[in-house]
Amino acid sequence: MDFQLRDPRETASRLRTWLTDVRGLTDVEVDEPTIPAGTGASNETVLFGAVWTGPSGPEQHQLVARIAPTSYVVFPDDTFALQFHVMRALADASRVPMARMHWFEPDRSWFGAPFWIMDRVPGQIPSDTPPYASAGWLADASPEQQHRAWVSGVRALAGVHTTPLADLGLPPGLLESQEDPVGAEIDRYERFLAWAEEGKPFDLARDALAWLKRNQPSAPVDAPALCWGDARLSNLIFQDFEVAAVLDWEMTSVGDPLLDLGWWVFADETLTTGAGLNRLPGFPSHDETAALWQSITGRPTDNLDYFEVFAGLRFAVIMVRIGKLVVDMGFMPDTFPYDNMVSQGLHRVLSRV
Repeated sequence: MDFQLRDPRETASRLRTWLTDVRGLTDVEVDEPTIPAGTGASNETVLFGAVWTGPSGPEQHQLVARIAPTSYVVFPDDTFALQFHVMRALADASRVPMARMHWFEPDRSWFGAPFWIMDRVPGQIPSDTPPYASAGWLADASPEQQHRAWVSGVRALAGVHTTPLADLGLPPGLLESQEDPVGAEIDRYERFLAWAEEGKPFDLARDALAWLKRNQPSAPVDAPALCWGDARLSNLIFQDFEVAAVLDWEMTSVGDPLLDLGWWVFADETLTTGAGLNRLPGFPSHDETAALWQSITGRPTDNLDYFEVFAGLRFAVIMVRIGKLVVDMGFMPDTFPYDNMVSQGLHRVLSRV
């Protein structure tokens, strides 16, 4: 399951040729890129600078190439092209802070998989490892700055949910609403779990699935909305404690946006109190966060507890796949895919309902 190690010089040469031959740019120069360690499961990330001649002369660009995974994959469904189209639509037609999306290339011959190129947004990203509540720029910030970052994140989240789907102009059939979106999402993760288990049943996840089916709430009166999917602080770029870009859309769907709010609060709890840490003092409480989101979206949060369990189930299933990868790489014991901070968080929220 080792990821392909790309040679930076060869990568720069291929990017230069592609920008020249495919995009028709002139006088292209590409710096030797940085390829961060650990990429390749959700996608590979290549950071590079480029110069080409535009209408007014040389133009300098700081860019990111995202390459679809070529070996081990976390998700059973290929959503790579979907991510690009959703991100570009939001960048073009909404107030959600997004990176500018440039080009999508489906031809696998360049890097062994499709790729896209987007602007690189400067800023700071809260860390998962170590958790942002334990160390780093957000932990070192004042409570007022922490509060500003959290509120900005919730506003960005609500901005996704209040963007009319019709305004996005997504290609037909790319991201369709289901008659029963919550039921469709349950079915999706039941299939995902069966695929991830590889014949070894995950009892906690199976219990959570059964509970979700028994307790599925009635469909909300409000129309389905675009859902981000992986809605957490560490998928945001901040500048001066304000969101500058929303990242990572591989879990995007159309459905009940409480999917995202439940994920947001579950992820924060898992990375703070679930890890034996205190929440950052500037962060609003669970109820204050829900009230803020409700005040922006106009949607009720009565069923938020249900969607926190759903978040725990979805995240735990993903961790089975990620866990098996890190076990195979020798970083964790064999029990890790089924016993980790996320599965422990699922157990906690399931025991509360």
